[in-house]
Amino acid sequence: MQSIKITDLTHRFPRQPCPALDGFSLSVEPGHIFGLLGPNGAGKTTVVRILSTLILPTSGKATVCGCDVVREGNRVKRLIGLAASSERSFYFRLTGYQNLEFFGGLLGLRGRELENRNEYLLDLVGLSDARNLLFMKYSSGMKRKLSLARCLLNDPPVYLLDEPTTGIDPSSAIHIRRVIEELRARGKTVLLTTHNMEEADKLSDVVGILKEGRLVAVDTPANLRAILRNRRMVITFNPQVLSVGSKEKVNDLAHTLRTIPAVSGISMSNPDLVLHLNDTAGITPIIHMLSGSGLEIQSIRTEEPTLEDVFIRLTEH
Repeated sequence: MQSIKITDLTHRFPRQPCPALDGFSLSVEPGHIFGLLGPNGAGKTTVVRILSTLILPTSGKATVCGCDVVREGNRVKRLIGLAASSERSFYFRLTGYQNLEFFGGLLGLRGRELENRNEYLLDLVGLSDARNLLFMKYSSGMKRKLSLARCLLNDPPVYLLDEPTTGIDPSSAIHIRRVIEELRARGKTVLLTTHNMEEADKLSDVVGILKEGRLVAVDTPANLRAILRNRRMVITFNPQVLSVGSKEKVNDLAHTLRTIPAVSGISMSNPDLVLHLNDTAGITPIIHMLSGSGLEIQSIRTEEPTLEDVFIRLTEH
């Protein structure tokens, strides 16, 4: 049984001409991290809200651990931990500890069990020193950490994490990613929405790319990167050479390089000239042409396609 299964899900917001989700289908295996990517407005948060029973789908079916999110909403709430991108669900005049105490009580935790759980989670997410600080005084990173701690309160099997590292400092983001990896190590299932391609690439077992309410690709990060077989060759010129009037030579070189069949495109970002290659066997004539250009070159390197390259290709074209 899949931890999350969605079939032909459609959701329309009132007075909106296009559906937020349009025939959306998805399966997430137990113990996996599924990275859901997409441009703003593609429907990522709508998926999370439906799975967490906050809104109802217009049509289709969604289940969490076999429980229907519409007919068995109360059971689904016990099976998920939700870390939403919004901060409005916390009480601003309560401390971090008091917020966890309140939400833990709603989940049925009491007495020593609740106290021990709160202490453990605050330590896990790195908020022990801020336990008695009012939520309104928390930084963005601290708020994200507390949101993650809250969704861990009853140790559910499934986690819905909506952009958990957006807008926070690198140190806090690294800490949150470690907690997410620990969830997978413990056999938990995670649906992760993010705009951070590197984060999705490193954390996700499977990635889905969402465009206009539909999945346009679902596969492992490595297989998605393989969609783009072309590499990039990055040529870095000496900046001092470019500053003394060699830009015309670089432009002439770029024009000549375009004639090589292996080169599918060229872009310039001083002091780098970036060649997009569709055939790595064509590198030799490029090197010969560069060596005869008379321009001082600091370095030449090739780069594999990234998940960001795939994302842009599938969502913009």
